[in-house]
Amino acid sequence: MTEFARTHRWAVTNGYRVRIAAFALACLPIGLHIWPRGYGPGVWALLVLQFLIYPHLMHWRSRKAADREQSELNNMAVDAVMCGAWAAGLGFPLWISTAMFLANLLNHTITRGASGVLICLLAFAAGALASTTVIAFHVSTDTNGLVTLASMIGLAGYLSLIGIEFFAYIRQLHSVQETLDQQRKTLEGANAILHDQIGKIHDLQEKLREQANRDSLTGLFNRRYLEGTLERELARCRREGAPLTMVLLDIDHFKLVNDTYGHQAGDEVLRVFGRLLLEHARIEDIVCRYGGEEFLLVLPKMPLDIALERAAQLLQIFRETIVSHGDLRIRIRASIGIATTPEHSDSVDGLIRCADQALYQAKRRGRDLVLAYGDIAPRDSAS
Repeated sequence: MTEFARTHRWAVTNGYRVRIAAFALACLPIGLHIWPRGYGPGVWALLVLQFLIYPHLMHWRSRKAADREQSELNNMAVDAVMCGAWAAGLGFPLWISTAMFLANLLNHTITRGASGVLICLLAFAAGALASTTVIAFHVSTDTNGLVTLASMIGLAGYLSLIGIEFFAYIRQLHSVQETLDQQRKTLEGANAILHDQIGKIHDLQEKLREQANRDSLTGLFNRRYLEGTLERELARCRREGAPLTMVLLDIDHFKLVNDTYGHQAGDEVLRVFGRLLLEHARIEDIVCRYGGEEFLLVLPKMPLDIALERAAQLLQIFRETIVSHGDLRIRIRASIGIATTPEHSDSVDGLIRCADQALYQAKRRGRDLVLAYGDIAPRDSAS
């Protein structure tokens, strides 16, 4: 499209061909007009120079110009001046003057629009005025039949040439437009494919991000997910003046399960344990496999006393659950440690550390117990 815009401008591309044809067509009736009047060789030399050599000189000038289009527009103004001079010099013969003026007017309006009418009138009048100052003003509008016919044929030929040039020019424009439309459709198709690919990549990234934050065995959140989440939850609870409670759970004697029944049975125990935690969690709770056989519940806005009751209920659910693995029937037991803000700590690391110490104490006191940080007596729904 850039190449087309650079080379296919009416004034530049068609000006040379049109000017040669127009001046050649004008030369014939003028020659026929001055032949019987006995003009000297100087006039004939000027006629040849003006109508047969001048167009080539103007084309050469435009090719050397930095702005070819502006140079060609200036050439058209010179054309009108020269034609006005010839019309006045010949005494304004009707058909010759009319044909030359209309040809110049058409050129100017095609290339300049409405302003071309005024420019053509001024340029033609300037040429006529300059000619009358050199040659005494006279009017001889009559032309014989042959000159009239040559003038009419010349004007018709010039208009036909303009029409042919415009037809070819418009066809080129249509061809370029069709090419652009095809390219646009191709780009739109490529853009749609690109958007689809970006969507798929985005979905894949989300899946990968989700997988990176999930434990592959249980499907629960993993420890990596907690790195930024806990700080956000703690900050939110602080703003709302609510507690944040952490419940750390550890499956009792899990190593014995692996050693006795095998790791596949141990994996099934972990899956069932995780599913039970998820089934009994609230929407806002975060259920995480913290590592190995340890699990972490993050309970936003849950006071310690309610968290202790809930943990005791979970212990009872574990006791009533039997994990089936093939022919095996495995019972689940767990120990639980609980810590909350702001009673036990006001930081994420402090909460986890307090919950871990409470869990350690629960295991030391016999396992299958719930113990809050700093408590002496264990909490157990079965006791």
